[in-house]
Amino acid sequence: MSHIKNHRRQTKIRIIIATFFSLFLSTLITPESYCEIYKYKKDGIWYFSDNPPDDMTKANHEIMESSGVSAPSPSPGGALLLQNYTSRTPIEKATASVMEVKSPLGSGSGFFISPDGYIITNKHVIRSTSPKDERKKDFYGKIDNRISSIEKSIEDEKLRIENYRTNLNRRKEALETMTDSVTKRIYTQDYQEKLESLKKWNAGFEKRRKDYLAKKKEYLTSRADEDYRKSVGDLAQSFKVILADRTQVYVRLVSISKKYDLALLKLDGYTVPCLETGNATQLPQGNPVYAIGNPINLQNSVTNGIFSGFESGYIQTNAQIYPGNSGGPLVDKKGRVLGINTYKQLTYKFEGLGFAIPVQIAMREFRNFLPNAHP
Repeated sequence: MSHIKNHRRQTKIRIIIATFFSLFLSTLITPESYCEIYKYKKDGIWYFSDNPPDDMTKANHEIMESSGVSAPSPSPGGALLLQNYTSRTPIEKATASVMEVKSPLGSGSGFFISPDGYIITNKHVIRSTSPKDERKKDFYGKIDNRISSIEKSIEDEKLRIENYRTNLNRRKEALETMTDSVTKRIYTQDYQEKLESLKKWNAGFEKRRKDYLAKKKEYLTSRADEDYRKSVGDLAQSFKVILADRTQVYVRLVSISKKYDLALLKLDGYTVPCLETGNATQLPQGNPVYAIGNPINLQNSVTNGIFSGFESGYIQTNAQIYPGNSGGPLVDKKGRVLGINTYKQLTYKFEGLGFAIPVQIAMREFRNFLPNAHP
């Protein structure tokens, strides 16, 4: 009976391998999302990210959303917005100029840079960008390769089951011609054990195959949805924003920088509070700075740190800049905007360094549209 035990061991190994493939696919085929804010827990520590980790499942993450109330109708003279917003300090005054920007791709932050409604944000908040497109292409390529590998494994296992079933049928036919009762009883018992093993093997195979097909369908649907969101997002010209007092308004796209991660939006028909510009080159190292934005549904959240200097043309700070802060302002203690929060370099299990595009770059990129911006 050693061949029976050996077959059972091989069957368990095949089930383990196939189960691994199924579980691996179930984590891998969760499509990468962009500009949405993910909250997830790992090793007892909460993390926040625009991009979910490879092992993220629905059970251990949340996608944060927010909403507000509609704004009053605009007027030809420019209806006042946020005139009653609390402004006890320069930083609170600065937060009145910051809003959440929503697009088909997800959400981020932005801020008013002129009283007539011009808004600066990051380009990646409203458009897909080349680095993310490349990462997504590589991500999908890995999944497609894994799908091909799994489907080959499924076909190979299906063929082995059919071959095993054919050999078992031949043994059954041979049993029917046996005349020696003792020999026939031994072979009949062996046949019944192998038949039972085949039934379990086939049942397990069919379950794993159905689970895989369901996961594959889920992946293909999610991928199609992602492609649709990207195509819609890259064509969108109007975006909903939620202001500091939860007022909802719609803004239009004015300009996108070809060189930098910057975009300019416009709210028409209103007069709004806006940020004055500062200059980080005149700021001593160690001076306090503040990052304002809308991470993880925390409206106009403020984090503080110090000005650390410049790195590759970016303002560097240890102020906590989460992905939802993308497009929000980095301001000094007087509430003057120094830069546009754009990304974060994370280190293992603790917060890393934040970076912002100097506001002078944005003012230069959009100088044709900002004649009334605060100097």
